[in-house]
Amino acid sequence: MSILSSLLYTLVVGAIFVYVFIFLYDVFYGEKQEKQEKKIRKYYKNESIQKIDLVEHQPRKYTIYQLKTDKETKRVKLKPGYKVVKLVPKKKGE
Repeated sequence: MSILSSLLYTLVVGAIFVYVFIFLYDVFYGEKQEKQEKKIRKYYKNESIQKIDLVEHQPRKYTIYQLKTDKETKRVKLKPGYKVVKLVPKKKGE
C-alpha cells in the first residue's frame, strides 16, 4: 500500500511540475504560433477572421499579427503571458 501511495504522489507532483514548467516557458520565451493564433481567434470570437498574417516577431518581447476580417484590417500585438494589445494606426501629420 505504501508503494502505491508513493507512486500516486510522485505522478501527481510530477504532472503539476510539468504543467507549471510549460506555462512558465510560454510566459518567458513566448508561445508557439499555433497557440497565439488560437488566442487571437478566442479574443475576437465575435468577428469573422478571414486571415491571420505574422508581421513581426521579437522573442521574449512581442509578436505582431495582421488580422483581415470582413469589415477591416487590424494589427494586434501579443506579449508573452497571453496578453493581447490592440494597435491603433498612427495619424498622419502629427
